[in-house]
Amino acid sequence: MDSSDIIQGACNCGRITVLLPRSSLPKASSLCHCLNCRASSGSLFAVNLPTPTKDITVEGTPKIHSDIAASGNTSDRLFCGDCGSAIMTVVKQRPEIAFLKGGLFAKFGVDLPAPGREQFWRRAEKWEKPHEGVTTLI
Repeated sequence: MDSSDIIQGACNCGRITVLLPRSSLPKASSLCHCLNCRASSGSLFAVNLPTPTKDITVEGTPKIHSDIAASGNTSDRLFCGDCGSAIMTVVKQRPEIAFLKGGLFAKFGVDLPAPGREQFWRRAEKWEKPHEGVTTLI
């Protein structure tokens, strides 16, 4: 595989890097407003890139925080133990898909796919507006 076929991302301090084939980048991102994504991202929502877990190479050793969602699903949230950047989330009940965090790729000039949906919209702030043309899921 040619190196131009590989997308790279990294945490803020660079101790954790993520590599994946360009072909594994999803066609659309997902904006998640669930309380756990909001807390772990430190923002109003997380920009998630649903990606086949088998296609992701993580270099470095992230820390893992496991939490239980309102649905009862358990999520492993990988993050850098040095700078705190979120790396990805893997739901234990669906381990074949990982939700890479979109911010990892900004420093590398990767164009992120536009959002296709916003989920847990009921958790959005009252003053937030849905992104135009994006499906909102309650």
